[in-house]
Amino acid sequence: MTIVWWVLGVLVVLAAAFLLVVRKVVGKIVLPGGDRWTPVLETTDDSIRLPITDDTVRPGEYGLWHDGTGHTTVGPVLDVDEAAGTVRRAVVRTTGDVSTRVRWSGHVHPDPAAMDVDWAEVDLATPVGPAPAWVIRPGGPEAAPAATWAVHVHGIRTTRVTALRTVPAALEAGWTSIVPSFRGDGEAPWQGRASHLGAREWPDVEAALDHAVANGAERLVIVGWSMGATITHELLARSAHRDRFVGLVLVSPALDWATTVRSQAGRAGLPGFVVGAALRAMALPLVCRLVGLRSPVDVRALSWLHTPRSLPPTLLIHSSGDTTVPFAVSREFADAHPDTVTLAVSEPAEHAWERNVDAVWFDTTITTWARSLDHTGTME
Repeated sequence: MTIVWWVLGVLVVLAAAFLLVVRKVVGKIVLPGGDRWTPVLETTDDSIRLPITDDTVRPGEYGLWHDGTGHTTVGPVLDVDEAAGTVRRAVVRTTGDVSTRVRWSGHVHPDPAAMDVDWAEVDLATPVGPAPAWVIRPGGPEAAPAATWAVHVHGIRTTRVTALRTVPAALEAGWTSIVPSFRGDGEAPWQGRASHLGAREWPDVEAALDHAVANGAERLVIVGWSMGATITHELLARSAHRDRFVGLVLVSPALDWATTVRSQAGRAGLPGFVVGAALRAMALPLVCRLVGLRSPVDVRALSWLHTPRSLPPTLLIHSSGDTTVPFAVSREFADAHPDTVTLAVSEPAEHAWERNVDAVWFDTTITTWARSLDHTGTME
């Protein structure tokens, strides 16, 4: 009998340990990560010197968040000192004093005020309370209201500032833009730190659609960044305004979370059975709270591949250089929908940095595609 109790004890310990591992894996998926800082070695009015890293030598334009307040937008690499291990980049604009360390990002605009546009902040009536959003209008305050609105939906572990990068193309297309926050992003009402990968967040973005329609939107273009594509997937099935959807723009889209998570786990050396257990745990009503979620998240139900939606014309922008969301899924999705999906492949870029690498190509790709839409949302 002693042996039986000993075996049972060992099994309980192993089960508890396995649950802790699964919870940690789920946390890596749904919880925000820690900030990564880059030391600032030297600054002048028109340049900044940083250590050489994979990020600091990338071509294009990027944003540096100061440690404290303020933001710097950097442009081209001016020189690289391999011996010293440093790189000097041009400064495009700076707000606030540059700190001794900065956080590298794709956020070239810290807010709409830095974009020289006509904008306003509004509160959206979401199911969890008022959530801030930016409304950005083409042509200035005297212009006639636009009939087409673009709703720019940001991704996981970031805020609406990420989605500002698609606003310039929307303005050029003549669309009013609304850039909402949603639960879990640190700006909308607090509902815990965990993302639900779009399963709980989509009603907050629906509130942005409500606002757009109430203010004259006759046609809607949904612009989804990364996890914003998953939210878009849910809006296609659930939104009260989906009959107004005339187009989708998906940037570095998370089209299938299981593939994305397995890809990242494989690079980290995690066994496949652990990842599978974590994904299954997220979907179980009795287990999801043990792994930090408020409600179940069924990644298969959120998948564009496994749970397809009826699509309006769709522009998908992605790079084969994305090491976060596998490009192969975008290719598979585009191949499966040749009549509705246009796949635009950017120069090599990390996740959601396609515009940072080449803003002219990015904006032109969107505006050219936008001209192919007629007023009914079908292709001309």
